Amino acid sequence: MLQPKLGASLHTIEKNLTPEALAAVEGSRIATVEIHPILFAADAEGSMRAALKEMLARTGIRPMTIHAPFGGAYDLSSLDERTRQAGLEVVLEAVDLAVEFNAPMVVVHPSAEPIPAEEREERLTRSRQSLARVGERCAETGRQVALELLPRTCLGNTIEELFALLESLPEEQFGVCLDVNHLMDRFAELPEAVRRLGSRLITTHLSDYDGVDEKHWLPGQGVIDWGALLKAFDATGYTGPLNFECRLEAPTPAERVRSLEESFDWMVARWRER
Repeated sequence: MLQPKLGASLHTIEKNLTPEALAAVEGSRIATVEIHPILFAADAEGSMRAALKEMLARTGIRPMTIHAPFGGAYDLSSLDERTRQAGLEVVLEAVDLAVEFNAPMVVVHPSAEPIPAEEREERLTRSRQSLARVGERCAETGRQVALELLPRTCLGNTIEELFALLESLPEEQFGVCLDVNHLMDRFAELPEAVRRLGSRLITTHLSDYDGVDEKHWLPGQGVIDWGALLKAFDATGYTGPLNFECRLEAPTPAERVRSLEESFDWMVARWRER
């Protein structure tokens, strides 16, 4: 049976890690976290990085995923080799960060956007080449890649294309991160998407939206049937993180964390009502 625990992307609580953000997380019911390298952009001396490690060890909060940088100059599918190599480099650095924090998974975008239709097949080939190299590093370090379902014209914007990307990659190293905003107008298909992904689903990005384009609202503010979604997680035996990746409007880290806890409780109640 599904045993829901609150997970959170730390960069949605505070873009650059601060003592206030650490204190808010430490005093919360957050059980798992996702770490993005952007958290350390202003931490030249490494003091916040060390403080995060200490807090996680002290509280037992588990770092589950490292989110690799993406977009712009970081594109694993780029036809420009320098851009592809830059994208590959930051993903490999994210694998190293996963080792440093003992996180089992790295969330990776298979491409940036837009992808012109006439380039799609070649971009898929380039992305597979990049992912194969990431997979080698993950095999060496005992990590997994969670390939994110993406929106719009990005590669991997359907389950079929995600599976096509994964086809030549080892299952022990590669799974899927389901961002529930990224099905765009297909939000009613989310429970079926969970069932189709099955054991390949290893982590999540949870937030709500308007059913048109990603908004990353808190659950309950948009169109997603959260009771049905969690029921699908339960039915498929999903045991990975229920990781909230939301845009949080509250003015302080403590209030942002509290809004996550309240939304998580609401979401779980919808599942228990079913």
